Amino acid sequence: MIMGNTFPPRTSREGEVHALLNILGSVIPDGSAVYVSAPITSGKRLANWVRLRNMEPDLSHPETYQEFLREVLEPNCEHAKAIVAKLRETVPKALVDPTRLEDIDGWTQDDYRYLWGRVIQQYIETVVFIDGWQYSNGCCYEFLVCYQSSVGKSPTTVSESLKPLTLEAGIALIHKAIRELKSSNLSVAFLEQVAEELAIKAAPAEEYAKQ
Repeated sequence: MIMGNTFPPRTSREGEVHALLNILGSVIPDGSAVYVSAPITSGKRLANWVRLRNMEPDLSHPETYQEFLREVLEPNCEHAKAIVAKLRETVPKALVDPTRLEDIDGWTQDDYRYLWGRVIQQYIETVVFIDGWQYSNGCCYEFLVCYQSSVGKSPTTVSESLKPLTLEAGIALIHKAIRELKSSNLSVAFLEQVAEELAIKAAPAEEYAKQ
């Protein structure tokens, strides 16, 4: 796994991203699918794992990485798999599950975030945010993308229970996660940048409400 926390995410693999988007577009009409935003390499499980270790993990060490897979990545993917299975039974739309995409050789987290941001902008009607999403850099970026979408109508954001997840509620959850992650000595720079951008999006609505 190659790390990367550039904000906003950038990629040097536009050709590969374009090819993947073309493949997706051959089966999903624009703005019609449901996307499941789920923590994969981070989230609440990572925060708890780091808190128990009382130190920033070095994933370049094989034993630490295996523990990370066991304690964070694999449980995250299993939880997402269970939620996706339930959604497939109840949601009569194409469903995009990012946890099913296997690692692509040489790709960084920035590449994946860039790809999924493009997918949301172009193909997604509704994004389901799995519980604990606010602790994940990738999920928080996806929440921001929903409110930055400039291709047609912006996607609807809902919680794991399919209840509306408003911009204001999302911002509040992210700020709470930032405070908790700081207490675990985890970096929150990316989340703080997302929160700043979301606050800009929320400001016009607040001003309108005051009029």
